[in-house]
Amino acid sequence: MATILKSAGLFLLYMTDKIPFNKPALSISQQISKMESRGMIILDKDLAKTALMNLNYYRLSGYWMYFEDCREPHHFRTGTRFEDVLELYDFERILRAKIFEGISRVEVSVRTQFVHQTAIRYGSHFYLNPKYAKDFSAWLENMKKIQTEVGRSKEIFIKHYKEKYEESFPPIWVVCETFSFGNLSCWYKNLKEILSENQENFGNAKDAIASFYKVPSLVFESWLHSLSVLRNHCAHQSRVILKQIAIQPMKPKSCKNILSSLWKQDSNCLYNLILILVYLNNQIDLDQTWKKDFIHFLKDNSSKCIEFLCFPQNWEKDLFWNELTVVNIDK
Repeated sequence: MATILKSAGLFLLYMTDKIPFNKPALSISQQISKMESRGMIILDKDLAKTALMNLNYYRLSGYWMYFEDCREPHHFRTGTRFEDVLELYDFERILRAKIFEGISRVEVSVRTQFVHQTAIRYGSHFYLNPKYAKDFSAWLENMKKIQTEVGRSKEIFIKHYKEKYEESFPPIWVVCETFSFGNLSCWYKNLKEILSENQENFGNAKDAIASFYKVPSLVFESWLHSLSVLRNHCAHQSRVILKQIAIQPMKPKSCKNILSSLWKQDSNCLYNLILILVYLNNQIDLDQTWKKDFIHFLKDNSSKCIEFLCFPQNWEKDLFWNELTVVNIDK
């Protein structure tokens, strides 16, 4: 039977069929001793102390679980060194930073396309009209977020608009600058495919945005959702390897496009998301700066890409991973 305890203004639910948490906090020296008792080789104690003081024992445990002996829980495979764990941690730390940069470039580009393709077809304040939304409830939720963000924003451009214009809400090109990538993904998902009345910009905005990146809108919608979730993992320094990626992107259906042939079906690793990220950056980065740097990093860590990111064997040989290649994709 459950009982409810009010403590410090919070309601805590205790189930009688569960055991109480009684693990004590350990000093850094005790943490090192615990790792050694489980078979971890720690040659440089000072390095270990510095790492544990800055990286957190519990955080690092998410990386050293790869080195644990499956036959003996909480014990490490013979020969496992603390330096091996730090090497894996550093690989993922750099990978996460590079992914974040790549997603940031995509985010700015998609925000620009969203503003341009919608405003030029539907008008500066189209987003205030629910007729452009597929789902009214989702539109209401999106509008609540805009109201909150515009209301609390300290940005100069928001302040300038409020002081100069009588309308309560700014045009889409101003409002969109307050969107997070997740908000942007939600607005795109809920955008109804309404044909433009502007004869010079025929068609609907949702397809026009996706066409800029040479993918169908349904696929692009899935990609934005997946990348927004991955972006949040990176922004909050969450682990992105040695874990299942819950939100998986949609595979392009056409067998003619290059991503379709490279895609790994039923994979919950980062490989497919990295394919998407490289492809999208290839579409928007004229000098290929990010792509070149990222591919060099992946090639320098090829064995880790295969082991931890589900990359296929000999992946580097495919033309897609040539940093000078301009990749196009059919719908």
